[in-house]
Amino acid sequence: MTVTLILVVGAAVALLFFLFRIKGFGAAPVEESNLASRLQSVDLEAFRNLIDPDEEEFLRSNLQPAEFRAIQQQRMRAAVDYVIGVSQNAAILLQLGLAARRSPDIHIAEAGRKLVEDAVRLRLTSLLATGKLYARIVFPGTVLESAGIVDHYQSMSHQAALVGRLQNPAKAGLLSKAI
Repeated sequence: MTVTLILVVGAAVALLFFLFRIKGFGAAPVEESNLASRLQSVDLEAFRNLIDPDEEEFLRSNLQPAEFRAIQQQRMRAAVDYVIGVSQNAAILLQLGLAARRSPDIHIAEAGRKLVEDAVRLRLTSLLATGKLYARIVFPGTVLESAGIVDHYQSMSHQAALVGRLQNPAKAGLLSKAI
Protein backbone atom coordinates (compact mmCIF):
# COMPACT_ATOMS: atom_id res chain seq x y z
CA MET A 1 0.00 0.00 0.00
CA THR A 2 2.81 2.42 0.90
CA VAL A 3 4.69 1.63 -2.31
CA THR A 4 1.56 2.32 -4.36
CA LEU A 5 1.04 5.64 -2.61
CA ILE A 6 4.65 6.64 -3.23
CA LEU A 7 4.34 5.73 -6.92
CA VAL A 8 1.08 7.69 -7.31
CA VAL A 9 2.54 10.77 -5.62
CA GLY A 10 5.73 10.48 -7.70
CA ALA A 11 3.70 10.20 -10.90
CA ALA A 12 1.62 13.24 -9.93
CA VAL A 13 4.74 15.30 -9.22
CA ALA A 14 6.28 14.21 -12.54
CA LEU A 15 3.07 15.13 -14.38
CA LEU A 16 3.02 18.58 -12.80
CA PHE A 17 6.68 19.06 -13.67
CA PHE A 18 6.04 18.24 -17.33
CA LEU A 19 2.95 20.43 -17.48
CA PHE A 20 4.89 23.38 -16.10
CA ARG A 21 7.69 22.74 -18.61
CA ILE A 22 5.25 22.53 -21.52
CA LYS A 23 3.46 25.73 -20.49
CA GLY A 24 6.77 27.54 -20.24
CA PHE A 25 6.65 28.29 -16.54
CA GLY A 26 10.12 28.82 -15.23
CA ALA A 27 11.19 30.48 -18.46
CA ALA A 28 12.37 34.03 -18.02
CA PRO A 29 9.83 36.67 -19.07
CA VAL A 30 10.37 37.84 -22.61
CA GLU A 31 11.56 41.36 -23.24
CA GLU A 32 10.66 41.99 -26.84
CA SER A 33 13.71 44.20 -27.33
CA ASN A 34 16.13 41.28 -26.90
CA LEU A 35 13.90 38.46 -28.13
CA ALA A 36 15.89 37.80 -31.29
CA SER A 37 19.11 37.41 -29.31
CA ARG A 38 17.56 34.80 -26.98
CA LEU A 39 16.27 32.54 -29.75
CA GLN A 40 18.51 29.72 -30.90
CA SER A 41 19.16 29.17 -34.57
CA VAL A 42 17.76 25.82 -35.68
CA ASP A 43 18.87 24.26 -38.96
CA LEU A 44 15.71 22.42 -39.98
CA GLU A 45 17.34 20.85 -43.05
CA ALA A 46 20.09 19.30 -40.92
CA PHE A 47 17.46 18.06 -38.47
CA ARG A 48 15.42 16.55 -41.31
CA ASN A 49 18.54 14.79 -42.55
CA LEU A 50 19.18 13.29 -39.11
CA ILE A 51 15.68 11.81 -38.87
CA ASP A 52 15.29 10.90 -42.55
CA PRO A 53 14.41 7.18 -42.85
CA ASP A 54 16.02 7.00 -46.32
CA GLU A 55 19.31 8.36 -44.95
CA GLU A 56 19.13 5.86 -42.10
CA GLU A 57 18.50 2.99 -44.51
CA PHE A 58 21.44 4.13 -46.65
CA LEU A 59 23.73 4.09 -43.61
CA ARG A 60 22.38 0.73 -42.46
CA SER A 61 23.06 -0.87 -45.84
CA ASN A 62 26.55 0.62 -46.25
CA LEU A 63 27.99 0.19 -42.74
CA GLN A 64 28.81 -2.75 -40.54
CA PRO A 65 26.15 -3.27 -37.81
CA ALA A 66 28.40 -2.09 -34.96
CA GLU A 67 29.49 0.96 -36.93
CA PHE A 68 25.88 1.73 -37.89
CA ARG A 69 24.78 1.56 -34.23
CA ALA A 70 27.52 3.96 -33.15
CA ILE A 71 26.80 6.46 -35.92
CA GLN A 72 23.04 6.18 -35.46
CA GLN A 73 23.41 6.92 -31.74
CA GLN A 74 25.46 10.01 -32.55
CA ARG A 75 22.87 11.13 -35.09
CA MET A 76 20.04 10.69 -32.59
CA ARG A 77 21.96 12.62 -29.91
CA ALA A 78 22.40 15.46 -32.38
CA ALA A 79 18.68 15.29 -33.20
CA VAL A 80 17.89 15.54 -29.48
CA ASP A 81 19.98 18.73 -29.35
CA TYR A 82 17.92 20.19 -32.20
CA VAL A 83 14.67 19.25 -30.47
CA ILE A 84 15.85 20.87 -27.24
CA GLY A 85 16.64 24.05 -29.16
CA VAL A 86 13.21 24.00 -30.78
CA SER A 87 11.58 23.48 -27.38
CA GLN A 88 13.51 26.37 -25.83
CA ASN A 89 12.50 28.64 -28.71
CA ALA A 90 8.90 27.56 -28.22
CA ALA A 91 9.12 28.49 -24.53
CA ILE A 92 10.39 31.96 -25.42
CA LEU A 93 7.75 32.47 -28.09
CA LEU A 94 5.09 31.17 -25.70
CA GLN A 95 5.93 34.08 -23.41
CA LEU A 96 5.70 36.46 -26.40
CA GLY A 97 2.28 35.02 -27.27
CA LEU A 98 1.05 35.38 -23.69
CA ALA A 99 2.09 39.04 -23.70
CA ALA A 100 0.45 39.60 -27.10
CA ARG A 101 -2.81 38.04 -25.90
CA ARG A 102 -3.17 40.91 -23.42
CA SER A 103 -3.01 43.51 -26.19
CA PRO A 104 -6.02 45.81 -26.60
CA ASP A 105 -5.65 45.38 -30.39
CA ILE A 106 -7.92 42.49 -31.40
CA HIS A 107 -5.66 41.36 -34.23
CA ILE A 108 -2.58 41.23 -32.01
CA ALA A 109 -4.50 39.44 -29.24
CA GLU A 110 -5.81 36.83 -31.70
CA ALA A 111 -2.36 36.32 -33.23
CA GLY A 112 -0.96 35.98 -29.70
CA ARG A 113 -3.60 33.37 -28.84
CA LYS A 114 -2.68 31.33 -31.91
CA LEU A 115 1.01 31.67 -31.09
CA VAL A 116 0.36 30.37 -27.57
CA GLU A 117 -1.52 27.38 -29.00
CA ASP A 118 1.27 26.65 -31.50
CA ALA A 119 3.99 27.02 -28.88
CA VAL A 120 2.26 24.74 -26.37
CA ARG A 121 1.63 22.15 -29.09
CA LEU A 122 5.28 22.35 -30.13
CA ARG A 123 6.49 21.98 -26.53
CA LEU A 124 4.38 18.84 -26.17
CA THR A 125 5.55 17.52 -29.54
CA SER A 126 9.15 18.22 -28.51
CA LEU A 127 8.69 16.28 -25.30
CA LEU A 128 7.33 13.29 -27.23
CA ALA A 129 10.01 13.55 -29.91
CA THR A 130 12.75 13.64 -27.28
CA GLY A 131 11.40 10.42 -25.76
CA LYS A 132 11.31 8.76 -29.17
CA LEU A 133 14.83 9.89 -29.98
CA TYR A 134 16.17 8.57 -26.69
CA ALA A 135 14.46 5.26 -27.47
CA ARG A 136 16.29 5.25 -30.79
CA ILE A 137 19.58 5.94 -28.98
CA VAL A 138 19.05 2.90 -26.76
CA PHE A 139 17.68 0.77 -29.62
CA PRO A 140 19.36 2.11 -32.81
CA GLY A 141 17.52 -0.31 -35.08
CA THR A 142 14.12 0.95 -33.96
CA VAL A 143 12.16 2.78 -36.60
CA LEU A 144 9.98 5.49 -35.10
CA GLU A 145 8.15 8.08 -37.11
CA SER A 146 9.04 11.69 -36.49
CA ALA A 147 6.49 13.59 -34.46
CA GLY A 148 5.98 16.30 -37.08
CA ILE A 149 8.20 18.63 -35.12
CA VAL A 150 9.48 20.42 -38.24
CA ASP A 151 5.96 21.24 -39.41
CA HIS A 152 4.93 22.42 -35.95
CA TYR A 153 8.07 24.55 -35.68
CA GLN A 154 7.45 26.19 -39.04
CA SER A 155 3.82 26.90 -38.11
CA MET A 156 4.87 28.48 -34.82
CA SER A 157 7.60 30.49 -36.56
CA HIS A 158 5.12 31.95 -39.03
CA GLN A 159 2.72 32.82 -36.23
CA ALA A 160 5.53 34.47 -34.22
CA ALA A 161 6.53 36.50 -37.28
CA LEU A 162 2.91 37.63 -37.65
CA VAL A 163 2.79 38.73 -34.00
CA GLY A 164 6.06 40.58 -34.50
CA ARG A 165 4.79 42.34 -37.62
CA LEU A 166 1.56 43.36 -35.91
CA GLN A 167 3.23 44.60 -32.73
CA ASN A 168 6.23 46.34 -34.22
CA PRO A 169 6.39 46.42 -38.03
CA ALA A 170 9.77 48.18 -38.00
CA LYS A 171 11.49 45.33 -36.11
CA ALA A 172 9.50 42.38 -37.49
CA GLY A 173 12.38 41.33 -39.74
CA LEU A 174 14.66 40.71 -36.75
CA LEU A 175 12.29 38.16 -35.26
CA SER A 176 11.75 36.40 -38.60
CA LYS A 177 15.52 36.07 -39.15
CA ALA A 178 16.12 34.78 -35.63
CA ILE A 179 13.64 31.94 -35.90
